[in-house]
Amino acid sequence: MNKPRVLISSPSPELLGRSSGREEPNPAAMRNRWHIIRLYLTAILLLGSMFTVYVWQSTKMVEIKLRIKAIEGDITALENANADLRGEISKLQSLARIESVAKAELGMVEATRLVYITMPEKWNSRP
Repeated sequence: MNKPRVLISSPSPELLGRSSGREEPNPAAMRNRWHIIRLYLTAILLLGSMFTVYVWQSTKMVEIKLRIKAIEGDITALENANADLRGEISKLQSLARIESVAKAELGMVEATRLVYITMPEKWNSRP
């Protein structure tokens, strides 16, 4: 006698202990999803690194501008000091000041009598 046959399909997720009613995604969809996630992560990483480089360049530019401004201030101060020193040099080199220092500090006096000495003729000739 023929016994009835029962065809059992694969067990349902409820029988396997899974309570989520979602079906298992196929591997191609999972690969596609991971590919998109990697693409987004790469884009975020690139944008983040570009932003970091931009901010770093901006801060370096500000730092360099501040250093240039400080050096220009130093140059201006040195040029002013140079001008002051040139004025002092001209004042110290004036003949009136040299004469007053010679008389006051060194005790020199002006000559009252001029004496001319004639040199022998043989000393004036050049060999």
